[in-house]
Amino acid sequence: MSAFNKFLTSSIMAAALATTSFTASAANPTNEDVKAAIDNTLAKVEETITALDNGTDNEKLVDMVGDARQLQKDISNNALDLKRNQASGVLKKARTELKNNDLASAKATLADAANRYKEIQQIYVSTH
Repeated sequence: MSAFNKFLTSSIMAAALATTSFTASAANPTNEDVKAAIDNTLAKVEETITALDNGTDNEKLVDMVGDARQLQKDISNNALDLKRNQASGVLKKARTELKNNDLASAKATLADAANRYKEIQQIYVSTH
């Protein structure tokens, strides 16, 4: 039993150390990181709008919106979290509309998303 207790204690300590190391390495993003995330997300939304205008396949468009939603997750800034979450919801709506082949609504929704990310970009620039 003593060996088991030592093993258990060692395992718990190792896990705690690993967790601490991981948390320490996940530092807050720099201003440049947040700005890049905003710019990249906006660029992907605009790229999706252009692809939609050019008649790109819906599956590809859905993937592009998914990419934009992934990129926007890197917009880590407390002042922007609410606006980022709202814009993410608009991207989700556009993705659903694309899956349902409702291209006109998807185009309007993507334009709304682009405007929201432009607003986020302006807010960020004005505060940093």
